[in-house]
Amino acid sequence: MDVLVAENDVSALSHIAELIQRLGHNVEKAGTAQVTLDIARENAFDLLFLDMSLPDMKAQELIEKLKELLPDIRIVTMTAVSTDELEKEIRTLGIVYYMSKPVSENILKDILDHISTIKKNGKVYLTSDHP
Repeated sequence: MDVLVAENDVSALSHIAELIQRLGHNVEKAGTAQVTLDIARENAFDLLFLDMSLPDMKAQELIEKLKELLPDIRIVTMTAVSTDELEKEIRTLGIVYYMSKPVSENILKDILDHISTIKKNGKVYLTSDHP
């Protein structure tokens, strides 16, 4: 899969990108919202890991712009400070995945595996939903 990681903390960005590469996926890195948009204009991505606190644009605005550029992209938001209010806001934007930082390798792997399965099959059935 082709994955874009948008994170302004250089150490966290490198760590997440390294984990994604180690799990066998292609990864591009962006440290600002503007760089994220620039990269998204030039390349198609299956998945975006998005830090909710990029310095140059509100995450909500960035998500809307990215959905215009890449309507099929799946977005996983990441935050160091998780609140119920933020989670509700994220859900209203249609974001299904929401992670607290620091990023766990196991959770990252589960998300990548899940998105890969959806991409390959179009759907994922829960055991109780599929004969």
